[in-house]
Amino acid sequence: MKLNDLRYSILLCSLVAIAPVSAAVTLQATRIVHDDAKGRDATLRAANTGDQPALTQVWIDDGDGRARPEDIRTPFRLTPADPRLLQPRQGQAYRITYAPRPSDPALPRDRESVFYFNLLDIPPAPAGAEQANLLQFAVRTRVKLFHRPKGLVGKAEDAAAGLRWSVGDGRRTLRIHNASAFHVSLDHITLEDGTSPPVDMIAPLSTVDVPMHQPPRLPATVTYWWLDDYGAQREGRSPINPAPAP
Repeated sequence: MKLNDLRYSILLCSLVAIAPVSAAVTLQATRIVHDDAKGRDATLRAANTGDQPALTQVWIDDGDGRARPEDIRTPFRLTPADPRLLQPRQGQAYRITYAPRPSDPALPRDRESVFYFNLLDIPPAPAGAEQANLLQFAVRTRVKLFHRPKGLVGKAEDAAAGLRWSVGDGRRTLRIHNASAFHVSLDHITLEDGTSPPVDMIAPLSTVDVPMHQPPRLPATVTYWWLDDYGAQREGRSPINPAPAP
């Protein structure tokens, strides 16, 4: 069965009833790190924790979550790649192999690159569905896949502590500069006045301006929470420089 058939045949004609939406197939990690220094492969495990069989399909995208899987080209190979029916309590290991084609654009060698692993979980039709008007949904899980080349300067676990924080754009933004070769996934931050400007992942060798409520005085420090390679939350604190970072 093709992925298009999997994605679009799950919608049954009418809106009279809606099947409950829940993910029976769960991933055993919230992120994947493909470390080139440790080999060409990374492994991610999934398990059907439900009481019914579940049809699954997996693919990797390059950041556009709305792209059709058959139109996506990445330097990774998934094994198995075909749709799989997982029985209740059954697990499945997916091997992710870095295998660029000669025609693929070369990834940077001085920093990490990020991709996304997708798992589509298509639940079985409930009993009696053939006699009912039903709208049934698949559940998609999407997690980050980091490609970490050999020989990067520094360590991933030190990248968050190395962030440079400053005030920019006439005190209207909080400027975050990541001078490391690693992505820093910020969960949230808190300033001294209790406000929490919205934050996300800071790419390597990049600067991000975060909109900030203009306080009566410049904040001196920021407390931040970030996620490590295992998805565990870590806490840090850093001074804020009144002069903008690069």
